[in-house]
Amino acid sequence: MKKGFKMGGLRLLAGLLSILFILFVSQYLFCIPLNWHSAGFICELLLIGVIIYLSLFSIKLTGTGKKKVSAVLWIPLVLLAIFLIAVLGGTPITGGLHNYRNQSVIDESDFSSIPQFDATQVQLVDKNTAQQLGDRVFGTLGSDEVSQYQIGSDWVQISLNGRLCRVTPIDFGGLYRYFATRTTPGYIIVDCYSGEAKLVRSEGMSYMKSAYFSHNLQRHLFFADPFAIYGESKFELDDSGKPYWVTPVYEVTWVAKTRDVKGVRILDPVNGQSVYYAKDEVPSWVDNVYPISVIYDQFRQSKRYENGLFNWAKKGVVEFTDDYAYVQFNGNVHIYTGVTSVGKDESNVGFAYVDLRNGKISYIRRAGAEEYSARSSAEGALQQYHYTAIFPSMVNVADRPTYFMGLVDGANLIKSYAFVSYENYQLVATGQTVDEAYRNYLKLVAGDETVPYELNEVEFEVDEVSSIVKEGNSIVLLKNADGEIFWYTMADGDYRASFINKGDTVKANIDEEGRIREFLAILVKNDASE
Repeated sequence: MKKGFKMGGLRLLAGLLSILFILFVSQYLFCIPLNWHSAGFICELLLIGVIIYLSLFSIKLTGTGKKKVSAVLWIPLVLLAIFLIAVLGGTPITGGLHNYRNQSVIDESDFSSIPQFDATQVQLVDKNTAQQLGDRVFGTLGSDEVSQYQIGSDWVQISLNGRLCRVTPIDFGGLYRYFATRTTPGYIIVDCYSGEAKLVRSEGMSYMKSAYFSHNLQRHLFFADPFAIYGESKFELDDSGKPYWVTPVYEVTWVAKTRDVKGVRILDPVNGQSVYYAKDEVPSWVDNVYPISVIYDQFRQSKRYENGLFNWAKKGVVEFTDDYAYVQFNGNVHIYTGVTSVGKDESNVGFAYVDLRNGKISYIRRAGAEEYSARSSAEGALQQYHYTAIFPSMVNVADRPTYFMGLVDGANLIKSYAFVSYENYQLVATGQTVDEAYRNYLKLVAGDETVPYELNEVEFEVDEVSSIVKEGNSIVLLKNADGEIFWYTMADGDYRASFINKGDTVKANIDEEGRIREFLAILVKNDASE
């Protein structure tokens, strides 16, 4: 008997050591949050319970020499009950309906509340194009460094000092290269309006997604707060261009049921220091508080259960379309996406703008063409070039909802732009520049060339002339004696600008940015002409 109990004790000790080993390995490798609302943690507890049960079962057999184990049968029953409560609890059927239909903050808005079109506030460069542009500047690291690192895949959309940009870190190129360098040199940023890509060197960054051991970002966040349920970390820049990791912290009901953002943890990738902020206290430079996956889940579940649990007719059940574009309102980054019925027809019942800082949804009920029809229409207008339209933004042109998109070639570089009417996607206007496409669209839908900017008439003597090429277009720069610079895009079609020289007098209408929208007169020195 004593020998049997001794063997049973050894088995129990072995079981406990197994539990400790499993806990260490799973927590270090997978960083499972120690939180009752985490599905991973519940599974971990169930595994531990099974090991304890098998150990007790072994002691029972060893101690009695019989297969009567009724005294320990209650253990698997308790484990099964815990599992069923965790899986079934908090579902709409078991009393959690209010948690589902009240998730999204939805504001039924009117389209007139959307600002007039401004090309600097919409996404002209999507992720694929940003990657192509980023690859070009990555080589400026130098041959030695290029072999040690790789471009990150993040390409996070941010607003930097009022400009929409995409940014991604330079990552470690693998385990051996991590040991060789220990830090990464900086990041790549792409201006989403001009397409300018820059490699920016910063202090050496150690705490990265691609790092290993204690420098791995996920592991470092876990040890900073092992009880938090984290979302995906986003690489962002503050107003001075200093990089940070911004990670949402979730508030979850029951076990992996509904989730909402309760705050963010902001981490310095250089020294690993981090600070937690409640979502209403997040610094103003942070753009990505709400993950897009959470926004989609919340809207889908809110609309699904808006009219009760048993809505057999699916009255009022709508969902976002399966893609989105970025726009900027009042300094905050939003996503635009269409809203369609669950029947997946070929039209939208409306569209929405979602503020990524607070998750609020501005929902506009207005029937029209869905995004893929608009893209096909734009591609068809330039079918001879075989361009591909990127996912469009919804913009306000003369109080008309209008799709705006870039068209890219096989190298994912933007070659043209298109405006497509939301209410009649057969109305399409294209152009090699944004302004050209915009004017063509206004002529098409409004019959005039009214523009949403004020023009001022100026007259000056040219003191200096130069030219640059931007986005494949020639731009003439004219400087007067006072140092003021005015510029004209040759794509606008007045080729007299090519013959302007120093000493000539120019009379023109300009906008508030100094862009010449129309030449009224060009007086050549010693020989007046118009």
